[in-house]
Amino acid sequence: MRTKLVELSDAVRMISDGDEVVMSSGFTDSPMAMLREIARSDLNDLKVVGVVGGSINLDFLVGSGQAAVMDCCSIGFAPFRREAPNFDRYLKEGRIYSMDNT
Repeated sequence: MRTKLVELSDAVRMISDGDEVVMSSGFTDSPMAMLREIARSDLNDLKVVGVVGGSINLDFLVGSGQAAVMDCCSIGFAPFRREAPNFDRYLKEGRIYSMDNT
């Protein structure tokens, strides 16, 4: 059986502009190494989807300027703060389109 493991940089090259990036929420299980690799790329217009909400993971991609759409039921930094700072700022400035998947 062939291995399906690839370097993070190779995994990011499988993503195209406008693709959906889907992940679960929370501080403890966020794939931050992968998200940092995405942030280093020149990807744009991503749709980020939070399964069961979002936290630092979705807010990080919003803050990188690469997310055009965010689809989740909630986003926040509880118990540290109520709102996600990048998402809150981008939403107020009209720089991201938000969808509610409640």
